[in-house]
Amino acid sequence: MTIDAPLLSEQDKELGLFLIDGTWKYAQIMEKSIPKDAPLIKRSLPTHFRTAYPRYQTACSEPERGLASIEALYIAFHITGRSTKELLDHYYWKEEFLKLNQFTSEDSWHSKTPTADTAFLQEE
Repeated sequence: MTIDAPLLSEQDKELGLFLIDGTWKYAQIMEKSIPKDAPLIKRSLPTHFRTAYPRYQTACSEPERGLASIEALYIAFHITGRSTKELLDHYYWKEEFLKLNQFTSEDSWHSKTPTADTAFLQEE
């Protein structure tokens, strides 16, 4: 995950999403395992999104932005206009996350207004 990359936008919809699930403590180590010649475009999510996951990320340069991977994926889908239907169905903090970030139940089906910690996008 990269906090300082350009923002993800609806224009990125045609690109694939490559999300690494892990802790901020090991983020740099995991990123080093990606081949340097991999055709990846780094993106970030808007700073106003907050996690509902009850932990504090001390290894993250901006702990309050340390989203759970499923939260970051949901936001990325929302921003790019992809369907989020059933994406959070098994996420224990689903309701808190949606409420905290002012998503409506309609947003859970499909985004109308793109608004998405970081996703790596792969060119197709």
